[in-house]
Amino acid sequence: MELLTARFKFRGLRSTDRAAWIAGLEASQTLHQPWVPIPPPGLTLPARFAAQLAAHEAGTSYKGVAIAPDGRIAAWANLNDIVRSASWSANAGWSVHAAFAGKGVMTEVVMALLDVAFTPLPHGLGLHRVAAGIMPENAASLRVAEKAGFRREGYAVELVHIAGAWRDHVLFAKLAREHRAPVETT
Repeated sequence: MELLTARFKFRGLRSTDRAAWIAGLEASQTLHQPWVPIPPPGLTLPARFAAQLAAHEAGTSYKGVAIAPDGRIAAWANLNDIVRSASWSANAGWSVHAAFAGKGVMTEVVMALLDVAFTPLPHGLGLHRVAAGIMPENAASLRVAEKAGFRREGYAVELVHIAGAWRDHVLFAKLAREHRAPVETT
C-alpha cells in the first residue's frame, strides 16, 4: 500500500531504500539522540537497516518511510510489535529527517501511518488499536500525537532505556473507529 499525502509518498520500507535510509539517519543523529534508545555496541546503520527490513518483511512490524519529491526519506513511521490475536494492535514510533524538522511533516506522516494501520485487510493492516509512548520532555512528538488524534491514556514510569537512563513515557492510543477515512492510494 502506497499513500499520497500533501507532500510525500508514504510506503513500506524496501531493500532499495538502504542508501537513503542510512544517509537520512546519519544526517539526523543529533536530532534523534535524546529520544531514541542507544543501539548495542557494534550495531552499524547497515545492520540496523537489515534488521528493520527483515522485521517489515516478516510482518512483525510495519516500517514506513515518507519519500520526498527529491527522493530523500523525509520521515520514518513504524508500527512495532504487531499483534494479530485477540487485540489486533501495534505500537507506533516516528522520527523526522533533520532537514524536514519543524515543518509539520510528522503529523502528516503519522496520519498516513494510521491510514495503513486501520485500513482493512488485504490493502492495509486491519488493526483495531495503535498505541504510542512518548517522553514527557519531547514536546514535538507530544504535539504530533495530539494532532493525529491519539488519546492520552496514562503515564509509565521508567518505561524505556534512552540516552543512558530509564525514561518515563506518556501513553497514548487511537482506535480504528476514531480515525479518518484513508487518503488516496496508488
